Order: sequence, then C-alpha cells, then structure tokens
Amino acid sequence: MRLRSLLIVIVIAAAACTPTEQESGPTTIVPTTTTTLSSDTPSCLSGELPFVEQGVVAALDSPGRDARAIAGIRWHALEGCERIEVEFLSAAGSPASRIGPVGVSMLADTGIVRVTLSDAIVDSAVADTTLNGDLLDGWFVIEGIADGLAVDLHLAGRAAARAFTTTSPARLIIDLVPAEEDLPIATPAAEGGIILMSPQAGVGLYPLQITGYSAPGIDAVRVRLSDSTGVFIDRSVSTLSPVHVWHAFDIGLTDGPSGSIDLFVGTVDEDEEPVSGVEVPLDLP
Repeated sequence: MRLRSLLIVIVIAAAACTPTEQESGPTTIVPTTTTTLSSDTPSCLSGELPFVEQGVVAALDSPGRDARAIAGIRWHALEGCERIEVEFLSAAGSPASRIGPVGVSMLADTGIVRVTLSDAIVDSAVADTTLNGDLLDGWFVIEGIADGLAVDLHLAGRAAARAFTTTSPARLIIDLVPAEEDLPIATPAAEGGIILMSPQAGVGLYPLQITGYSAPGIDAVRVRLSDSTGVFIDRSVSTLSPVHVWHAFDIGLTDGPSGSIDLFVGTVDEDEEPVSGVEVPLDLP
C-alpha cells in the first residue's frame, strides 16, 4: 500500500514537470531584432535611411495600388528635422491602402523637393499651404508636371531629404534635415498666383524656356517680352482645369528680342492690361 502511494506521488510530480501541449500545435520561434532608440529621438531622425541633398531621393512602388486622390498633407516640425506626410484616398473615398509608383527628387538649386505621382492619382482635396518652418516654407499640388499630380515642397534653404511609404493606410513620408553646407538657392519668383520656375532674373539664352505653375481658378496665363519701346512677344497659354489644384505651364521660345527685356507672366484684364503676376528683368543676346 505504501509502495502504491509512492508511485502515485512520482507520477504526479512527473506530470507537473512535463510541458503542457498547446491546442494550436507546436510553437515556432521567430528571430527578432530590436533597436532601442532614445525617447528624445524625433521620428524624422530615427532609422538608417540616408538623406539626399541633390537628385533622386527615392523611387518607390507598391503593387496592388488603390490610391486615386490626395486626401491631405500634414507637416510636423520636430527638434532638428521636419516631417511631411501625404495621405491618400481610394476611389470609394476611404483611406487608400497602397499608393503605387512615386518619385521624389531634390531640386537643390531652386530649393524644391518634387514628388511625382502615377497617372492614377488625378484629384486632390488640398491645393497649397504656406508654412513658417525652419526648413519648409510651403507646398503646392500641381497638375501638368507628371502623368498624375505632383507636389512641390518649397524649402526655406538648403536641406537634405529622405522618403518612404507606408501601407494600410497609404502614406508618403518625407523627412527633411539641414544640408551640410548652407549654400544660397535661386528661389522661384512668386506673385499674384504665379510661381515662375524659369527663367531666373539676369542673363538668359535662347531657346528660352518659361516654366512654372498658376493658382487654381486662373484659366489662362499671359507671357510677354517687352522693353520701353513696346511688346515683342505676347502669348497666352491655357491653364483651365476641372481639378482645384495649381496648373503647370511650359513655353519654349527659340528666338526673340535682344538686350534688356522685361518678362511678364501673369493675368490681364479685358483691356489686355496686366492685372497680377511676375515680372522678371532679362538680358538676352
């Protein structure tokens, strides 16, 4: 009897030391890597993705895209960096899951980070905003630069950028930090709903490329070359669009007047008199 009791105790003890079988089957242990960051490290400085000061920042893509419109653009000013988040909507009006192809470039000399989107993204709930950041002055959503919409981030000075996307919800995230060298930039001329990318004031050459974009609601942009004696070239380019965003224009002049010339890009009234726009002095051969 004492032997039987001893055997029962041994069996119970052995059962207590045996792992319990899980109903879900055997457990698979997956190796993980954990990076510990200081709680004071801003999100736009975390991670190992490099920053770029000139040229292509990122060429991104995500299969199974469903983004059809820009829902909004958020700006976060953090310690030592700034973050921009572009959000997207699907055709149903809900947050998109994937963006599709995206290109991000740093146009360092003009102080612009340009985002080009696929031809599937043709609408936007926002058009522009002005900011007061140390790195970012504002942004513009533009039609006519790429197959789809584009977004130009206008910088306050030289900067470096990196970019990546997220899914579900679909977002494009761009981080900015100051450039290593604070060189001057040729800021585009802006006035009266016109952003003139080129030419810059000063010496110019033919062929003369006149590029930029106009604000929503401007149906046509007038381009004039003149001096004190009169107007030499007077052209109008349509910027009419059903999409409430900025619209790009691009005019090439193979030849024209020489000497000290005034370039006007803007709008005119019924009497063909300038109403608002950009005036740039040029010295042409």
